[in-house]
Amino acid sequence: MTAEKGGVSLGADRNNHIGEIAHQALNIFETVSVRARDELARFRGPTAESLAPLNTLTTEKAVAKLNEIGREMLDGHQILAREPAIARVVAIDENDVQTTYYISRFAPSGLGNDGLKFASYNARIGRLASLRPGGYIDVPGGSLEVVDRALFHAESLPDGWDSRNTVFEADGQKTVTVASLLRLLAETGGSNDALDEIERILFAAEADENITVGRKRGIIDKMQLRDQAVLDEFQDEIFRLPLDSQLLILGPPGTGKTTTLIRRLGQKLDPHGLSDEEQEMVEASPSALPHGQSWIMFTPTDLLGQYIKEAFSRNNVPASDLRIKTWTSHRKELSRNHFPILRTANGGGPFIMKVSAATITDSAYERPIDWFEQFYAEQDDEFWSGLDGAGNALADSSDEEVVRLGGRLSSALGSARSTSSASAIYALAALNDDVRKVLGRVRSEVDSVLKAALTRAQAKARQGGDNFFEQLISFLDKLDEQTDSIDDDLEDEEEDEEERPTNKPAAAQRAYYAALRLQARRTRSRRRGAATRTSAVLDWIGDRGLNETEVASLAERLTVQLALNRFSAPVRGYLNRIPARYRTFRRAGRGGQWYSDQLVGRDIHPLEADVIILAMLRTANSLLTDNRIKRNIEFPAYEALKAVREIQRNQILVDEAPDFSPVQLACMRGLAIAPISSFFACGDFNQRITEWGSRSEESLRWVEPGLKIQKISIAYRQSRQLNDLANALADPASANPADADLPVDVNNDAVAPVITSGLSDPADVAQWLSRRLSEIERSVSPRPLPSIAVLVHEEAAVRPLAEALNEILEDQNLHAVACVDGKIIGRDDEIRVFDVRHIKGLEFEAVFFVGVEELAEAEPTLFERYLYVGATRAATYLGVCAGTTVPPSLDRLRDHFSDHW
Repeated sequence: MTAEKGGVSLGADRNNHIGEIAHQALNIFETVSVRARDELARFRGPTAESLAPLNTLTTEKAVAKLNEIGREMLDGHQILAREPAIARVVAIDENDVQTTYYISRFAPSGLGNDGLKFASYNARIGRLASLRPGGYIDVPGGSLEVVDRALFHAESLPDGWDSRNTVFEADGQKTVTVASLLRLLAETGGSNDALDEIERILFAAEADENITVGRKRGIIDKMQLRDQAVLDEFQDEIFRLPLDSQLLILGPPGTGKTTTLIRRLGQKLDPHGLSDEEQEMVEASPSALPHGQSWIMFTPTDLLGQYIKEAFSRNNVPASDLRIKTWTSHRKELSRNHFPILRTANGGGPFIMKVSAATITDSAYERPIDWFEQFYAEQDDEFWSGLDGAGNALADSSDEEVVRLGGRLSSALGSARSTSSASAIYALAALNDDVRKVLGRVRSEVDSVLKAALTRAQAKARQGGDNFFEQLISFLDKLDEQTDSIDDDLEDEEEDEEERPTNKPAAAQRAYYAALRLQARRTRSRRRGAATRTSAVLDWIGDRGLNETEVASLAERLTVQLALNRFSAPVRGYLNRIPARYRTFRRAGRGGQWYSDQLVGRDIHPLEADVIILAMLRTANSLLTDNRIKRNIEFPAYEALKAVREIQRNQILVDEAPDFSPVQLACMRGLAIAPISSFFACGDFNQRITEWGSRSEESLRWVEPGLKIQKISIAYRQSRQLNDLANALADPASANPADADLPVDVNNDAVAPVITSGLSDPADVAQWLSRRLSEIERSVSPRPLPSIAVLVHEEAAVRPLAEALNEILEDQNLHAVACVDGKIIGRDDEIRVFDVRHIKGLEFEAVFFVGVEELAEAEPTLFERYLYVGATRAATYLGVCAGTTVPPSLDRLRDHFSDHW
């Protein structure tokens, strides 16, 4: 039969050709799925054998690798049983030899005959599926050119396999979409002569609906990232870049940035998708985890993380909360559990992180790179100058053994540092045993003086019928109720290796010893010092401390001990003392332009924690560039570095990158383990909705000087009307215009967005929404209502609007759900109500933006970005509702809107 759309005839030959492809494809689907189910039965059957039997010769890494392969094979056959193929491509080589390729998400094995070949999309040959007719790829011995392509959406039905909305393309021919291959075969399977006239009319009408010239725009009926089995040629080129790339994808909403990110990760976790060079990188990686688990993706919100997790699941990539994280949660984990930054019950670092801490200025928000660079340079200089001073202190000692050791240390430091910081650290670490030997003797001498003083104080109290130690414990209990239980003085480097006491007597002994050390230092320096917890203990001790002879002796030994401590653990001092040096930097006022007048002792803003984390990661990574250090990382001297390597991963991915500050992104980049150093991010500067977010490509190149920036511009989500609005909403003064192009061969026309104002009461808003929902439902009939989101200006408005909406929607048998704090996702048949701050990266068929003028008042500097983000979540239907009047920045775009659908 001949089908026509828009006056274009497909022609009998083209129609017969499509029918032949349909017949072949459905047979292939059945063959592949049956073989896959047979393989699954073998994997799961009673005779199934373990791929990695444990024995004394099998290493843990080898077992993990074999088990990983087993899981990939199992997952792959599950994919093939569910979806046998995603594309059929006919290609010719330079000798005009034609080959037909069936491309799947996982390569079927044991198939291929009569000019048919099967391949995984992740393999290099899989790129054929992304090329339009006329495109080509280089292969060993020549090239392959695509002459015919079909894109499938396979589906198993009771009547057999089918493919929905299959796209057919051929060189020099119109693109055709067939709604159902099964129906197509039924239509072309026999003569219609026996049908009566009415049946022929009905049959012809049904056939006419089944074939469309061009591509169909899909309807988003679920809250999920749309499944794009085959990327376009530009996305595909990006996703196949080498594993060790550092890349940023920039593009307007709906261009498939996140999809490309997810598909790339899937390809780089698939051994069949890795080149020989990439396989070698994986084998050589020092990551503590198997490659399949050695990755983290960062998202700005928990809701987006959950959304992406489901997309990973559909692509058979296991993605737990250990893999997909917000920076907010990972920052806290790093600061508490891996780096000595935040205080814990067992001690930890010096700081308490508070989101509400008013500690930093606008300059810190606006110029985070300058802020970090100043701190990093000054703390680094402080460390090395401290070592120089320690060497001088050892040279001035009256202890000959200390003087000789000090000379060796200063000599090693001077000669090695001229090469690199890593060389200097390595040289000092090589003398570690000698330093610790002398330090052990000096520390023993110090402890004997302190212990003698405590014994004397206790004995004297006993003579008077008292118990000095119990009185000290009682005093400390009262003191802890009024002051910070961790004191600045207890951070002194002579105590670095001491474990924090877990009982009151041990804590009392520690506090007493700290107070006596303070007494000796004050006597030597003749300065009173700051009022601290330790100074309060010293005041309480009074004359029950050191005598004059002990003070002089202890002061000299403490100076030597402190100097030796600096040299005893150079790696730990260089790395783990960074938080202490940050406290000095902040407290000394050297970073005055970055800090407000409201600094509270230990309180830090989360952005301050970012600065410290980045300084620690950059320091660690600078040391790990030295091959001698890497070879010796298992030795105790490098324990702090080994701890950093254990938190690094083979691949780091970032979604919505501009929402993160350059310092935060640099932290994420620092978590990418060398030598792979895979860092892959995506985003859109126009969608940045954080005050501290990255503002330019230059700031992102600071994050990674070798960063490659790729731009994609074909927007698949929005209709022409909404794409025009999005381009108009983008800041015209911005250096990052939207520049979104619509895909060819697609009917992108839909309906204009709607707008209203003067609706402030939730009941009135609900009535207006109800009318618009009815219009949408009639428009998409007979399909059910598609995916719909209602965005409000603040979290407090979520529940009231959902409740008001449900009172109205009850008569329509619809239901709204309040997605509180962006953590409740709701069901696909519900209208979801969100605070606009939680919907970055999501997409819906219809979006309603309520209370826009209140958002403009609450977020004057970010309003237009929120408006842009909210409006671009919609694929076809967008409604905007203002409580009083429409904000000027939106009112200027009235020509883009209607008042109803």
